[in-house]
Amino acid sequence: MLGTDLGTAWRPYDGCGRWLLGIRRLLRMKLATTSPERQREDVLRAAAGVGGHIIAWADDWEVSGATDPVTRPRLGPWLRDERGPWDGLA
Repeated sequence: MLGTDLGTAWRPYDGCGRWLLGIRRLLRMKLATTSPERQREDVLRAAAGVGGHIIAWADDWEVSGATDPVTRPRLGPWLRDERGPWDGLA
């Protein structure tokens, strides 16, 4: 993925291709934690790797990984079709 322009991997919904929802979650910051910034870069790299782009972020900070994704505050509405169109998760 070297040379990928991560700036083009994030843009608003425009109906042009693979529309991905970026997901980040962090319960507590620890030494072994993947930081929000690192998660952002990882998600953008994954989106660019499949020729897609992030149309929105579902950042559920301080939400346990044991929480049902459908009930998460930011991710849940997307999974329940309460938000706009999207093709996948990154």
